[in-house]
Amino acid sequence: MKEKIKYAGASGNTPFGTKKKLLGLLLAVFMVLTLAPTTARADVATEKWTDFAAPDFAGGAGTKDNPYQIATAEQLAKLAKEVNSGIPEQTHSGEYFKLTAPIDLSGKRWVPIGYGNESSHSFSGFFDGNNQIITGLYVDERGNGVCAGLFGAVVAISDETVLKNFCIENAAIYAGDSPDSSAHTYGAGVLAGNLTILGGSSASFIGVENCQGTGKVDSEMKAGGLLGSASYANVSDCSADVTVIGTRISGGFIGDIFLGSYKNCTAKGSVSGGWATGGFAGSVSGYDASVEIERCASYGDVTAKDWNTGGFVGYLEKGKISNSVSYSNVTNTVTGWEPKTGGFSGTNFGGEIQNCSAAGTVTGSHSTIAPGGFIGYDDGGTTAGCAFDQEKNPVLNGVGDSGTSGSNQIAAVDTKSLDSNICGSYRGGHTLSKVDAKEATQTTDGNIEYWICTKCGSYFSDAGGTTAIKAADVVIPKKAAETPEGEIKTPYAITEGTGSSYALQSGSSLTVRGNGDFSKFTGIKVDGVQIGAENYEAKSGSTIVTLKSSYLDTLTAGTHSLEILWTDGSASTAFAIQQSESQKPDNDVKELNTNQNPVNQNPANQNPQSVPQNNTEQTDSMKNESPKTGEDDNLLVLAAWLFLLGSGFAGVTYYRKRKHLY
Repeated sequence: MKEKIKYAGASGNTPFGTKKKLLGLLLAVFMVLTLAPTTARADVATEKWTDFAAPDFAGGAGTKDNPYQIATAEQLAKLAKEVNSGIPEQTHSGEYFKLTAPIDLSGKRWVPIGYGNESSHSFSGFFDGNNQIITGLYVDERGNGVCAGLFGAVVAISDETVLKNFCIENAAIYAGDSPDSSAHTYGAGVLAGNLTILGGSSASFIGVENCQGTGKVDSEMKAGGLLGSASYANVSDCSADVTVIGTRISGGFIGDIFLGSYKNCTAKGSVSGGWATGGFAGSVSGYDASVEIERCASYGDVTAKDWNTGGFVGYLEKGKISNSVSYSNVTNTVTGWEPKTGGFSGTNFGGEIQNCSAAGTVTGSHSTIAPGGFIGYDDGGTTAGCAFDQEKNPVLNGVGDSGTSGSNQIAAVDTKSLDSNICGSYRGGHTLSKVDAKEATQTTDGNIEYWICTKCGSYFSDAGGTTAIKAADVVIPKKAAETPEGEIKTPYAITEGTGSSYALQSGSSLTVRGNGDFSKFTGIKVDGVQIGAENYEAKSGSTIVTLKSSYLDTLTAGTHSLEILWTDGSASTAFAIQQSESQKPDNDVKELNTNQNPVNQNPANQNPQSVPQNNTEQTDSMKNESPKTGEDDNLLVLAAWLFLLGSGFAGVTYYRKRKHLY
């Protein structure tokens, strides 16, 4: 007989005992891996792009005609490293740069170009982003009290555009919590933290043009979507679709403005903050009219828990804002002190606001101090040609229940009238199309000569668009039918739905009621032509007809006639077909082009209604807020241990078979 095989192990363990120990060990490891908290990858948390800086740029000599070419993240990091060194020979002051390829900055922490708040560490060159897409930008300067963004501190040394043609996607910027409580000069934005001119130089302003950014900015001080703060800046044709979270001075486009001009710029992201929170800018200040903001718009919801909250600007001191609009819904949660909350401006302290509109809802929490439909607190300010949506804010006045009013011209209008105002001021004016007069007949209505705006659907009695009228005002009722002597013809009329309107592609319907007996109903005509029954629904009461959206969407924008037919008479009215929001000119908001060569557009001629106002599409673009964590690494470890676990089971099965064999 063969000798039984002995199994090695402490205390002469059996195979089954060995199996139990192995299983116990593997299960313990599995539980540790499963229950342990996920931690961030060490390389992402600690590695900086400046540690991987390239030795040279891709080409160029740094001149205006032959700028330094940057094609990789490492080459861009070289610029940041040298500028931040503070060594005069390496700061590239007055030199020119240009991106020549898309840049992916994911995987490592970005150190802003111009690290700090002092001029010795500022970027003072000229940079053309060349409409190349920059992705993966992650900046975390919490606790450092420095400016944060792709660029940190930027200064101009001459009157020439410093930053232009930048396209930054899905950035995540964190700043604030300075160790020095007096250091309140830093700011945070996707493009740059702070802009200003260099003292003693020939520069009178710092120029920024055609720049766009998406993502998230979270900063304790001066948080802005595209720019944190700026002094003496001239900014044009830029946009930000950024979620902004701040504590003090927060704006959807820029946190703090001191002097300068802003034209054709938009902010689409939501904003939450404390003191001085606005959909476009948190705080705006200047000397008299030394700040000018023209044809700019805000769209994102604004929420604040401190005073000075506005749909467009939280705090305005001096300066001028014209032909601009806020679509932002404003909510302020202040209950214990004066909130100063308005649909357009929280506070207007000596500022001038002309031809501007507030189209969102305004909600306050104070028990006795109401917000203003347009201005929350007015102290010697001036408004002219301004309006707010009273249909959305039926209990509000133009100015809130506080402050010493200045000279205010604020109209409380319905939504359609406000849209007409916005079209005339912000969108560059009405685009009018003439409708010739048409004589009424016994079967169809006629109309007077009038003009209709193809962008907003408003009616005007003159070619200059100075006298607005309603759709019903253009209709000439059809002539009475000639009745043979002795015959009585039933007089019919439209009792409900006169002058109705329908927006193309809206999916709604259009309903009209006539006073005729439904039993005598024979059909309807549109523009004098009887249409099939599949295009409408008809029911009694007296006679109610509803045109379906599938039919209405086949009609052209403009005025049309509708006639209800009965066996012994008819009645007609006019209705309007308006362009859908998606069909309106979409030039007012400068969207970020997702290809490598975005095309410049001119926001001055655009239609803000084409941009979704609920920020649903914005939210998806803001989800990349921070670098990837170590979840993938943990999964690999787990897979390895599961493989070992399977191997253990296979080994046990093998030993048990050998035991039975011997």
